[in-house]
Amino acid sequence: MIASRQPEEIVKLVESYNKNLEATEGNYLDIVIRSEGAISYVDIMQMPVDSIQLLVKRMNNRAEEMNKARSGSGR
Repeated sequence: MIASRQPEEIVKLVESYNKNLEATEGNYLDIVIRSEGAISYVDIMQMPVDSIQLLVKRMNNRAEEMNKARSGSGR
């Protein structure tokens, strides 16, 4: 619990939270960019985390399928 921590520990904890926030927001922006406009930042922010995870999984599957199709047609 943050209330029972020393000030130095709180600063480190907040820094850790900020790094995680930056990484998470970067991942959300990657989804927006890779969806080529099909999904907006607002859409992502309103989705539950488990739905975002499913979306990423499906996007990755689609990318793999497209890559296989490309490599198969280039032979």
